[in-house]
Amino acid sequence: MEFRVASASRGLAWFQGAVRMLDRNPRGLLAAALLLVLIEQVPNFLGRIPDVAVALSVVLLLLIPTLIAGMFHAIAEADADRPVLPMQLFEGFRRRGARGQLLLLGVFVLLALLLVAVAFQRIFGPENLAIALQLAQQKIAPDSPEVQRMAGPFMSTLLVVMAIVFVLTSGLFFAIPRVMFDGRKALSAFAESIAACAVNVLSLSLVVYMLVFFAAIVGVLVALSLVAAVLGLLGSFGGLLLAVVSIAVTVVMTLVSTSGNYLAWREVFGHAMPGDRSSPAGIVV
Repeated sequence: MEFRVASASRGLAWFQGAVRMLDRNPRGLLAAALLLVLIEQVPNFLGRIPDVAVALSVVLLLLIPTLIAGMFHAIAEADADRPVLPMQLFEGFRRRGARGQLLLLGVFVLLALLLVAVAFQRIFGPENLAIALQLAQQKIAPDSPEVQRMAGPFMSTLLVVMAIVFVLTSGLFFAIPRVMFDGRKALSAFAESIAACAVNVLSLSLVVYMLVFFAAIVGVLVALSLVAAVLGLLGSFGGLLLAVVSIAVTVVMTLVSTSGNYLAWREVFGHAMPGDRSSPAGIVV
């Protein structure tokens, strides 16, 4: 297991590089990211058919690592100054060696979701869940004894869920590109990714990257709320414009986040492009 420990300043460089990636092939990359966002929204489009929407959501969770791998492929093509086409989003399905392992990563996503459901069932409990629903429906007061009693189980459940999400996120962060580009097996790539994320969190490179990225998201959300307030004055037409703007913002943020992930993988695992003086620099573990 060999990977690099990047310095804290590299986190900022990954974000800056992810933003600059838009200049490589804006039309192709944005088209691929738009296709990914639209696929992710398919279950929402079928909200009036609950059973179908739930089934499609499960299938999408299974396929999402493979689709993200396709997005990585499109970014790599742009990074190498090669043409980018929207259908490259499905490259992970076309690679026989990687396809099965990427689907296995999707199984990990489903298992994590199952663990979250078990945590709510066993720790939070159905009674507390019923109280939470009543609170959401404003049927009981926030300071009622029932709400106060569920505070402890809620915090315990929240900590467990956060741990599950952290393991899943750190496991997939490098595992998807490792499987897609390096031919690694899903389980070993997942474990290796957790280790690489852990040491790069301690070196603050991933901490800086995530802080800058989330700060950008907050800024975008604030700007989007102002736009929503203005467009709200336009009635239904304003609502349509807001939906278009929201999708556009989601597409750009999806592309930036995936590009940052790609650049982090490229540096941490020593895949610097020829002529790139910015990486890799760090300690090899």
